[in-house]
Amino acid sequence: MALFITEGEVDRLLSFREAIEAVEEGFRLLAEGQAVNLPRRRAVVRGAVLHVLQGAVLGRYGVAGLKTYLSTREGARFVVLLFDVNGGDLLAIIEADRLGQKRTGAASAVATKYMAAGAETLGIVGAGRQARSQFEALVEVVRPRLVKIYSRRREHAGDFAEFVRRRGYDAVVADDYRSASAVDVLVTATNAAEPFIRGEYLRPGSHINAVGSNWANRAELTPDAVARADVIAVDDPVQARDEAGDLIRAGALDRAVPLADIVAGRVRGRPDASSITLFKSLGIAVEDLVAAKAVYDRAVKEGAGREIGFSGRWAPS
Repeated sequence: MALFITEGEVDRLLSFREAIEAVEEGFRLLAEGQAVNLPRRRAVVRGAVLHVLQGAVLGRYGVAGLKTYLSTREGARFVVLLFDVNGGDLLAIIEADRLGQKRTGAASAVATKYMAAGAETLGIVGAGRQARSQFEALVEVVRPRLVKIYSRRREHAGDFAEFVRRRGYDAVVADDYRSASAVDVLVTATNAAEPFIRGEYLRPGSHINAVGSNWANRAELTPDAVARADVIAVDDPVQARDEAGDLIRAGALDRAVPLADIVAGRVRGRPDASSITLFKSLGIAVEDLVAAKAVYDRAVKEGAGREIGFSGRWAPS
């Protein structure tokens, strides 16, 4: 039997802290050669794009699987298929929109833990669900005294600022990109096609989590902003060749190091306190799989999810 786990159950079963712990361990297993990540592949047809990310994670996870989603003008639908690598059983079919938000926030939290000098001030450009998930994950690893939020729609930024205040943090609406960027840790979580964060906006010692784009022809950071980074990390260097538009435009792909190597201590995440550091987040299968396994384990423990019959084998009657 496999479990079918809904979006609401995912949100309840997986905390941001648990997602961060899982994603951090996933990167460590990647560095140790105990995980395999295959870059996202896309099937593009008129009006729709099918995206597939796949991989396997050993260690205490022992799973293989994929996340797939179809994006259309009506939005996107996400699902993870999770298999046991030992017996081959399908463990779960998991609705994965909220899962993706939490694991993306978790990846930024891991990068911030290893690459930021401090985080008294946090800037977030964007005010959608992904931006809010970034905030919820980051405050698990830092405690900013001030959160600055910028959105081209000021009312959205105001709503987000109120969301932050309800969680016990001081928040203001920034007037522009420059103001939002004058912080210790900056997050860009937008759907912008053209870059808007310029090098002159960044101050020494800052860390940037750029999470908004995973297409080669889209970017949030201008080339001169990327050039100011002393260390550039990505969640998967191979996937970055096809998807990291910020780095592709800047001609900086050869400077990017795997975040896994930073987590494993092979590469320093920050040379000194005045360095500028950048994590270009793309979203990879290993992040999805470790988060999905954490959801599955909790579902089994709590009796959540709905059992469905699935053998995957045909047997003659």
